[in-house]
Amino acid sequence: MGDILFSSSLLCVGVSALVAVGVYRASESRNLNHIPSVGSFGPLGSYWTAIKSLTNSPKIVQEGYNKYKAAAFKIPNLGHWVVVLNRDHVDDIIRASDKELSFHAAIDDYVRPVYTFGRQIIDDAYHYSIMKSQLTHDLSAVLPDVADEIAAALDETLDLTENEWKCVPVLETVEKVVCRAANRAFVGYPLCRDSDWIELNMQLTNAIIKEGLILSLFPKFMLPLAARFATKTTNRVKHGARHLSPIITERLKRMEEYGEKWTDKPDDFLQWCLDEGKEMSADLLAARMLAINFAATHTTSNTFAQTLYCLAANPQYIQPLREEVQTIVGKDGWTKEALAKLRKVESFLKEAQRFEGNASLGIKRRALKDITLSDVTFIPKGTYVCVASHAIHHDPRIYEDPDTFDPYRYMKLQEKQGDSSRYQLVAVSPESLMFGIGKAVCPGRFFAAMMLKLMFAQIILSYDLKLGDISYSASVGIGPAIVANSSAKVMLRRRSDE
Repeated sequence: MGDILFSSSLLCVGVSALVAVGVYRASESRNLNHIPSVGSFGPLGSYWTAIKSLTNSPKIVQEGYNKYKAAAFKIPNLGHWVVVLNRDHVDDIIRASDKELSFHAAIDDYVRPVYTFGRQIIDDAYHYSIMKSQLTHDLSAVLPDVADEIAAALDETLDLTENEWKCVPVLETVEKVVCRAANRAFVGYPLCRDSDWIELNMQLTNAIIKEGLILSLFPKFMLPLAARFATKTTNRVKHGARHLSPIITERLKRMEEYGEKWTDKPDDFLQWCLDEGKEMSADLLAARMLAINFAATHTTSNTFAQTLYCLAANPQYIQPLREEVQTIVGKDGWTKEALAKLRKVESFLKEAQRFEGNASLGIKRRALKDITLSDVTFIPKGTYVCVASHAIHHDPRIYEDPDTFDPYRYMKLQEKQGDSSRYQLVAVSPESLMFGIGKAVCPGRFFAAMMLKLMFAQIILSYDLKLGDISYSASVGIGPAIVANSSAKVMLRRRSDE
């Protein structure tokens, strides 16, 4: 009965929201009349453009980018207008404070993290400082375990017999490997291999996005009530806590017993959170670990699935990449120093990121006050702004022959310009926005880059791959996001000449 009442209420709210959105959009459009538009005009035309952008956003954004060059332009979303900025505006975003152009406000509007994760995650995001400091600085310590988990996860997930070519779904396979490898560093062994824990975290992204979309239909004063019916936050946290509770109990016991003399103390994210001393209960730490998984595993899985498909589509690069990995890893082992020397591997990964991309509209912000950009473009309070990330990455004024996949592009740029740090996988700039930029740049990008290099190198060393009989696009657009094509498949087999 409660579900029926909620569904009826949701329908009423949805209809009311559509009416309110129409009124708001008309008002908002007048406030943005000074900024040119892309797509069909008028109330119905803008809705049609917004609907088309659900599957064709890169093309629509590219149209505006080509038409208006250095100027900002706006495109309709189903709920509001979005002002799209170009490369020359990126410095304005970097300079703006979070009280002017807010990353957190934009995320809050879409994901509603207070309700989908818990208020404590927002009120004290101490896990970000742990990620920036301990995880980034401790990569050498976690690397051997992560490398071990990748090898084991690939072996078990692919389940190949000798000389067998097997057709595998790229994204589904990669998600399992990424989730296991990441959780080796997050919660340690053996929980990282628990199928129920992995399934919980693999389902997390779709669940959070779905719940956030539902909550976005409701006015703020109704969110606490709506969240009780529309989210499964409590169930997720309790589910995760059942796994973490015995681990936490045992670790707290050892911390009290041995203190600083605990010689075999775990070196993972869960332990770093316990060492911080802010949260000790299984429920609170489960919510924290789920938030970390949400931030880390989805984007890494998409990037690597895109990369793997690009490699299968360009098999002429497999042998030179393999020779590089064999030479360097054969000498230095699976170490941070070895990964830093894999220049062809790093260039391939960064080019796949650039070429395929993760968003047609990135670096999303909401204006919390009226602001004027450096080119005197006026952004009214409440406006959403984004950067045309994919169009920038395919701009011939920035990249030579940008619509050609050139795996050695960044290695050649390093050699030509003599600046190796500028073109590293983790490097960000107004021309390279895959990890964001400014104060909201991805704090876990060094860990993500390590994972990407390890997975790519291990597949190159241990497996042969090729495309199957049916070709797919590596990526698809879903609204402003560009994600790995869940239908794409490749053929894999164990190397027979190792």
